[in-house]
Amino acid sequence: MKKTMLILAVISLIALIATQAFACYMDGYWGGPMGGPIAGFDRGNHQEFYDKTAQLRQDLAARQGEYNALLATSNPDPKRTAALSREISALHDQLRTQARSYNLPARNYAGHNGRMDGYGRGCW
Repeated sequence: MKKTMLILAVISLIALIATQAFACYMDGYWGGPMGGPIAGFDRGNHQEFYDKTAQLRQDLAARQGEYNALLATSNPDPKRTAALSREISALHDQLRTQARSYNLPARNYAGHNGRMDGYGRGCW
């Protein structure tokens, strides 16, 4: 009985690991048939994108810093915070448009962190 339980536990563990690996592969993070979030990624395009959007990313970081400082005050100005939020969104849209023009995957900027790294976090 102990052998049977041990064998079933090992088979279950192997099945679990195999399904996770297969799901990760099919999702594309390991370059599976789906292509992944950075399919067709060209390092030259990426560097050129960084060079061309340096000022845009600096403006975004400045607006984000001002927005964070404003929110840290005890009584933030609602009109200024709304204006900054709109400016940040517009800058994000410009970055997405630039990324598409360089055939790079557009990052979701829901967190407004202004960074262009980490297109995918991987499966685990």
